[in-house]
Amino acid sequence: MTRSISSLYFMTHDDAAARIARRIEAGCERATGQPQVFFRADDIGIPSRSFAGFIALFRKHSIPLCLATVPTWLNEKHLAELRLITGTAAGPSGQWCWHQHGYIHHNFELSGKKQEFGPAREPAELRKCLAQGRDRLLRLLGDDFCPVFTPPWNRCGEATLRALADLGFQAVSRSRGARPEAPAALPDFQVQADLHTRKEQSPELAFAALLNELEDSLASGRCGIMIHHQRMNARALQLLDILLGQIKNKRKLIPVHFGDLLKEVP
Repeated sequence: MTRSISSLYFMTHDDAAARIARRIEAGCERATGQPQVFFRADDIGIPSRSFAGFIALFRKHSIPLCLATVPTWLNEKHLAELRLITGTAAGPSGQWCWHQHGYIHHNFELSGKKQEFGPAREPAELRKCLAQGRDRLLRLLGDDFCPVFTPPWNRCGEATLRALADLGFQAVSRSRGARPEAPAALPDFQVQADLHTRKEQSPELAFAALLNELEDSLASGRCGIMIHHQRMNARALQLLDILLGQIKNKRKLIPVHFGDLLKEVP
């Protein structure tokens, strides 16, 4: 699977640690109380060197991670390798939150923006695929499966949102400002900061925009950070290492994953 690399990682950012620290501090100062921060890694299911590289950083810093897993990409062989990489071959770990990411991760829209669970498909078909994906992950992951749904490309239609609630999903995770709004019974744990699918042409503009996203989302009380490991190079790993270190050392921040957030839902 070949993915483009953001311009952010075409150059080194020698002052990244100091700049990130300043903006984290600014976001915390603007927030009411202690801000939460979560990381969501999309397109999970196939073991790879890039997967192992970024997982090693989360293990190094002991930061929780939401693993958005494509059901049809995961099988028993893949899961065994992923468990070795995540250090869970001998048993579960509270560091990881495995949840559902689409079903086959395929675009079904004939025009407009990409969606797997959008208006181009009949509600019955959407519901069937959601249930099949859920059941497959439950069979493979057992109690490690968290009933949260991340739609591919952060988009899904109203019929999908209704079906998720009916099928027992407890939350959805899309991007900031996603529409249509989710039902009241289905909280939306939105991501606001994007590490790897950025479109800025200039590395400095990309870094400045990322810093703005980090500060503003922390100021809101919860910062969701999206990761695509297939788009990471060595510089992306270096920047993630710096970011995780700054978050770990900031006592005002509370690192969480979706399992933690579900416990707060009334």
